[in-house]
Amino acid sequence: MVIKMTSHDAIRRWIAEQMCLDLEVADPAVLAYLDEVTAVAEAGYVRSLLKLESYRPLVG
Repeated sequence: MVIKMTSHDAIRRWIAEQMCLDLEVADPAVLAYLDEVTAVAEAGYVRSLLKLESYRPLVG
């Protein structure tokens, strides 16, 4: 199984797409909310990786 690492920016862009946000014109408050949602999504992503038996982090 090959695990593709996903970057913060990729997750943030994907969430913005799901929320139908245009990052170029979004209000600062909306961007702050997007960052909060992105942090939650990243935490879930990391938890799911750590549950995989085949996943081995590069550092301790």
